[in-house]
Amino acid sequence: IIPPSIGFVIFGVSANVSISKLFLAGIVPGILMGASIAIAWWYVAKRENIQPPPKASLKEQLAALRESLWALGLPVIVIVGLKMGVFTPTEAAVVAAVYALLVSMLIYREMSIKQLYEVFVSAAKTTAVIMFLVAAAMVSAWLITVADIPSQMISLLEPFMGNQTLLLIAIMVLVMAVGTAMDMTPTILILTPVLMPVIKQAGIDP
Repeated sequence: IIPPSIGFVIFGVSANVSISKLFLAGIVPGILMGASIAIAWWYVAKRENIQPPPKASLKEQLAALRESLWALGLPVIVIVGLKMGVFTPTEAAVVAAVYALLVSMLIYREMSIKQLYEVFVSAAKTTAVIMFLVAAAMVSAWLITVADIPSQMISLLEPFMGNQTLLLIAIMVLVMAVGTAMDMTPTILILTPVLMPVIKQAGIDP
C-alpha cells in the first residue's frame, strides 16, 4: 500500500467510499502480501541454494536509513494528509508528484532538467492509455446499469448471502477470472457497479 495504491483511489471514487479508510483497511492485507512474497523468495533462494550477500553492519544500515528518509517521507505526507483532511485524493496525487520531483532533482540529484521532457512525455502517454480504458469502462458500466445486471447478480449470489466469507470468496474468484483478461482499472470500473449492491445487501463494509 505504500506508495498509496492506485486501485484504492479508483475503487474509492467509483464506489463513493472513503479513500483514507481504504488505505487504513489495506494495512493488514499489505503486510500479508509482503510476508507472502518474502516467504516465496525465501523458498526459492533455499531451493536454488542462493548465497545471500554479506549482512550490512549497523553503521551501514543507519546510513542507508538516513539517506532514504526523504523518500520515506512521501507516503507519510500523503497518508497523514488524507487522514487529517488536509487535501483530497486528487490533490494528494499532485502533492506526491511535486514532492517526488523536487526530491529526485534537488536532494538525490538523480534527474536533470533535460530529462524532464522525457518524463512528461512518458506520463502523458501513460495517462492517455488509462483514460481510453476508463472511457470504455464507463460505457460498459453504464450499459450494465441500464440492463439491471446488479439485481440479477444479487439473485445469482443469493445462496451466499447468509455467509459473508463464502460471498467474498465467490467475489474474489470472479474478480480473479475477469482480471486474467482485463487490466485493473477497467476491472474495477466495470465490476464495482455490479458488485457493490451485492456487498451492501450482505451487510459487508465496502
